Formats: sequence, C-alpha cells, structure tokens
Amino acid sequence: MKLRSRVGLGALLLAAAAAVPAHEGHERAEPAPAAPAVLPAALPAAAAVTPRISRPARVIADVRRSVLVAAPEAGVLEAPAGGFKRAGQTVQAGELLGRLRPATPQVLRRDLEAQLVEARRDTALGALQIDRYGITEAQRFDISLPTQTLQILTDYTAAKERRAQFENSLDGTVEIRAPRSGRVLRSDVDASRQLAAGESLFAIQSDGEALAVELKVADDRFVAPQTAVAVLGDGRELPLARIGSGFDQAQRVHVSLYAPQQAPPDWVVNQRLRVQWPAAPEPGR
Repeated sequence: MKLRSRVGLGALLLAAAAAVPAHEGHERAEPAPAAPAVLPAALPAAAAVTPRISRPARVIADVRRSVLVAAPEAGVLEAPAGGFKRAGQTVQAGELLGRLRPATPQVLRRDLEAQLVEARRDTALGALQIDRYGITEAQRFDISLPTQTLQILTDYTAAKERRAQFENSLDGTVEIRAPRSGRVLRSDVDASRQLAAGESLFAIQSDGEALAVELKVADDRFVAPQTAVAVLGDGRELPLARIGSGFDQAQRVHVSLYAPQQAPPDWVVNQRLRVQWPAAPEPGR
C-alpha cells in the first residue's frame, strides 16, 4: 500500500513540472511538428528521356533534281570537240555532250550498202538525162513541162533523197545534247565504247543544287522511319523527312533517302553525319 502511494506521488510531480512554463534564459526547445508523409510521385512518361536509334549516313545530291541522259539507241559513242564532260563540270541546256554512231547489224548493213549503190546509180542516171534534155535549174519546178521531162525530174529528186538517207544510216551520227543547264553529277562515258539502247551516260543536277541524306542499313527487315533528325558534328540537329526507300541487292543493304525540312546550313556532298529517330517501345510497355 505504501509503494503504490509513492508511485502515484511521483507521477503527479512530473506532470506538474511539465505544466510549469520554462524560466527566461532557459527555454526548452520544443520538438517541430512532424511533416506529413509524402510519397514520391512517379515521373510522367513525357518527362522520361526517349531512347534514340542512331545510324551513320552521308550527304548526297537530291536525286529528285537530277536528270539522266541515256543512249537513244545502240551504237558507238564519240566525244565532242572539247571532250566528254566529267563530274563537277557545268553544262548549258542544249550543249553537245557527244555523238552516237548507230550500230547496224552486219546483215542490215550489207542490205543498206546495196540500196545505196542503187540510189547512187539512179541519181547519176537522172543527172545525165537532165543534162541531155537541157533542163535548167529554173525549169525544174515548172509544171508546164512535158510529162516525160517531169518524170525525169521526179525520179532524179527521189534518187537523191534515197541516197542521202542510206548514207546517213551507214555513216551518220546522232547528237546527244544536255536537256537542261546544271552540273554533271556522274559521267559514265568512254570514247569508242559500244553502248546498248537506254544505257546511262550522264547524270545532271539542275541549277540550284539540292542535297539529301543517304542512310544505309544492313538489315533485310529494316523499316525506315518517316521522319528523323540529322545530327551534325557540332551537335546541331536538322529535321528530315523520308523521300524514298529501296533495297540494294548487290550490297545487301536497305537504302533510304531523306530531305531536310529546312535549308541545310553548310552541307556538302559526301559529308558524314548521323541520322537518329526515336526507338520503338518494347512490347507490353
């Protein structure tokens, strides 16, 4: 009984001491109220850094602004007086790029040569008859002449035309001229080379050179993104839009071409850079 009284008296003394305010100069630090617990919020998906796929690429001339010059028919190519144009040189619209001597099969050539001999004989015979009947240059277009004389003139004129056609077929050439002004991007010509009809000779870039980005990926299943960015050596980025894709069977690479959506600052042909685009999310994420 006495022990319980002592314990109760001690508890009362402690409670009274806590209730007495602290004396000035001896303040007692009150514990700061506990801050409410805040759970860390998850970062929104937009704030997360999207991983990028990066591939090496190079700058090329925009194929949409170039034109190919091809052989109109099979034959042997001959250089013009100043020689063939080479890559990097400029050309003017209509400028002579070369001459093509058509290739004539041997059987057809023999037939043309026989017809040429006949046309030359008819021309010579007509000239003798005109001289024999004393037909002058002024009378050759006079329809009032006798029928026999008109027939001689008609046969002579037709023989001359046939002779010219056969001579041109055997010895004539076809001129190849630049379809537009610009700069030669590629020159696939050599003197005295036998060409097939439609074979490429020159690639000419039109005035106001445009550039594109060529991306090659060695993956048969690669799907080129519609948009990407070109990352230059100094870190600058330039938006790109895809203009075409294909697969190079010889090199076994997927080739995609991109055009800049803004004017390139200081690009040059064959400049190296990197093309980047966002990586596709993994399945289930």
